[in-house]
Amino acid sequence: MTLPVLTFASASHASDSYLLGPQDKLRIRVFEWRRSQDRVVQWEGLNDEFTVSADGTVSLPLVGVVPALDKTPTAVAQDIAGRLQRRMNLIAPPDTSVEVAQYRPIYVVGDVMKPGAFPFRPGMIVIQAVSLAEGLLRTPSQARDMVTVQGEMGQISLRRDALIARKARLESEAAGSGSIAFPATLLTRQTAPAIAALMQQEMLIFKTRAEAYRTQTEALNDLKDYLEKEVSSLEAQMGAEMTQTDLLNKELDGVSSLVAKGLAAAPRQYALERTKAEIQGDRLRLEAGMLRARQEISKADLSLLELKNKREGDIALDIRQTEQELQELANRGNVAQGLLRQISPLSLARGRATPVFMIMRAGQPGTDPVVVKDTDAVLPGDTVIASLPELAEPRPQGLPQMIPGEAAVGPDAPSASSAISAAN
Repeated sequence: MTLPVLTFASASHASDSYLLGPQDKLRIRVFEWRRSQDRVVQWEGLNDEFTVSADGTVSLPLVGVVPALDKTPTAVAQDIAGRLQRRMNLIAPPDTSVEVAQYRPIYVVGDVMKPGAFPFRPGMIVIQAVSLAEGLLRTPSQARDMVTVQGEMGQISLRRDALIARKARLESEAAGSGSIAFPATLLTRQTAPAIAALMQQEMLIFKTRAEAYRTQTEALNDLKDYLEKEVSSLEAQMGAEMTQTDLLNKELDGVSSLVAKGLAAAPRQYALERTKAEIQGDRLRLEAGMLRARQEISKADLSLLELKNKREGDIALDIRQTEQELQELANRGNVAQGLLRQISPLSLARGRATPVFMIMRAGQPGTDPVVVKDTDAVLPGDTVIASLPELAEPRPQGLPQMIPGEAAVGPDAPSASSAISAAN
């Protein structure tokens, strides 16, 4: 029997936009800037993780049921913001972000060590999915290590690219740049979906963190401006009080002289003295208010400094941790390459049959699995079927039956190891 062969986009030509589906877990954040209170308010009821239901919708408090099937996270965020604006009668929609906290799983079955459901990661290819199931069934030859090592190297390569993108973002934040200066190792491969997704994710984080820092800084600066205007107003009032006191002192001196000569009544002098005491009391209250305002200005300055120092400290710590992870990945990569060099391609050819990889994809016409290459892209919800048509060893109980067919991988097709080498 000849299996149908579907032309799957390889990992370097997949769609750049992820479309949501059932079982995707979304992390939703909603913030609103309230100028009257000089602060950013979090919508606690919505700032949580929500799962897309089987019918492709998300149920949210205050919002209701929001359709998410075949929509991008950005489109869902815009829909939520618009619904909140209309329902809460807001002047402007609140700042809303939606990101995928956990992708819907993939399923690996067939001639693998541990079939089952596994978490999806962007940029995943077939051979990496098989490695999550601990590789193909063990054979008497050295092939029992090949799939695992190749999958490990693929994961190392993907993780290394993610760390390089994160380091570029952190260094741009530390330098105060308006955009991320990605290194040439990523820019030369930015057309690959996995690399493009990493870069877009880091740019989104960069923008979100910069906007949060800008909002907090502007709020503190607005508070300082208000307090400085209050100080100016109090100073003007004190100036008026001093002028009034000078005039009152002159009048009091004249009346006191007349009272001493018996030309004016003493009660008039007493009234002027009471007025003078009241003015002095008002001046003391103004001085206390000015002192309070200046103390608040000092607190705002201190908050600005603490905010800046905390941001710089967090960035420096993240850079150091990222560099440590990159070094650990380099060590793991060296070990994996050493293991690959010890495996003889000749003994592999003698010891096992060529594996056949198939995918059942939700939403594709037809229900039959299609043959794919080990370097083809895997999408969330896919079922990856691995089979060894000429497997000599008995299969453990409980595994699905193999689906026979011809392998679509020819002698000239790129293997997982060559794809990993190209990525490196």
